[in-house]
Amino acid sequence: MSENRMTPPAEGQEKDVLLVLDKQQGKVSAVKGFDKEGNLQTVPPIQGGEFMQVDKNGDVFSNFISNFYRKFQDTEGLALFRCKASEVERNAKAIEDNHRHPIPEGDKQVEALRVPKPDTPESKQGYRFDPAKIDWESLKKVGITADTLKNTKDFDRVMRGYKSRNTYTVSGTIGGFYLRPTDVKLSFYQAKDGTIVPKLHGVQQDEKLLQRPYNGHEFSKQEQGNLQHIGNLGSVAHINDPKNGAQIPVFISRDRYTHELEYMRADKWKCPDSVCGVKVSPEQKAAFEAGKAVRMENLQFKDGTRRSAYLQVSAVERGLEFLPRSAVQALQQGQQPTQQVAGVKDEKGVKFNGHVQPGAQGKSPDKVQPKDVIPAAESRTQVAVNTEGKTNEATKQTKKPLKQGQDKPTAKQKEKQEKTQDKALKADKPKKSRGLKR
Repeated sequence: MSENRMTPPAEGQEKDVLLVLDKQQGKVSAVKGFDKEGNLQTVPPIQGGEFMQVDKNGDVFSNFISNFYRKFQDTEGLALFRCKASEVERNAKAIEDNHRHPIPEGDKQVEALRVPKPDTPESKQGYRFDPAKIDWESLKKVGITADTLKNTKDFDRVMRGYKSRNTYTVSGTIGGFYLRPTDVKLSFYQAKDGTIVPKLHGVQQDEKLLQRPYNGHEFSKQEQGNLQHIGNLGSVAHINDPKNGAQIPVFISRDRYTHELEYMRADKWKCPDSVCGVKVSPEQKAAFEAGKAVRMENLQFKDGTRRSAYLQVSAVERGLEFLPRSAVQALQQGQQPTQQVAGVKDEKGVKFNGHVQPGAQGKSPDKVQPKDVIPAAESRTQVAVNTEGKTNEATKQTKKPLKQGQDKPTAKQKEKQEKTQDKALKADKPKKSRGLKR
């Protein structure tokens, strides 16, 4: 039995019962309390059940509400309500029915039962994490302090559960691991034991990340291009929920600096009614909710100017974002017939295929220079090695230029590399002594 469960009230002293709605399952349970490990305990909302009963004006109620929102700081998927013990079944059913089929009358009844979040400085600022519970000393050892985050205007952002916009150079030991000097973004998450843990996001170097399934979803060529050049998928995808394997609709985005893939529940996101003083039309709302980029006109910015801009739902930003110029160029290019070119020569004189960059669109084919061309997928490694001088494990020993579409040494080149390496090894070995002649 939970330590938080109260003695049933005497007749004439009826107390309140707390109900919690799991928005994903659409199910209401009665709160029994917290167990010794701090986990929330619930029971079916049946009359006479073994649930916690409290005086709404008492300290137990206030303490429980504070503990609830402190323990479950990400309460987006939960909602807390309060009702009389004698009305628990009727109100639980009303909350569930209104969640499935909301109507104005039902909304009004449910809102009267809802328990608001405590009025704390953190809740006023919309913080998901309590700054006082973060181990700043450990972060200081690798070069990040609260003042560092405040100076770059990232402090409020990371306290609200977002990833930092800026990067920070870290080095030193954290969590038993030594970090070489590297640039990272910072975020926090809450561990199962309730502690707030920092997460460092370094740059992902995996070139084939977009070619592999992402939680069960396989990216099409168009989707790979959208994520790589725009940063957002451009549609709603269905993935396997990492928590339970169920299919869920999501927006997927790629961090433009770290290249990490992130998702956000599409069925949980609500489109705002207006952006920068301009009302979002029903057609624009539908486009946003489908993951599309939308051009909005005459937006009022803080500097007093009015401008047009492209916006799109970003899983990285957890909502609408203004697309940067490079993303808008890629978007506009995708909306126009792309100028394809073939037979352009790299620095080694090897031909490759690709498409003309936005700034060079319209040039006649004989006027297009190699610098004007974005290599096609099959030519990227070839151009990177032959023109830019880049190498990877597969190509670093190759001395001859890569052929068109080639991304690794041929069998003959590989055999020659191995023979060369064998000769080098033999040359390095000390000669055996023949001994002294007698």
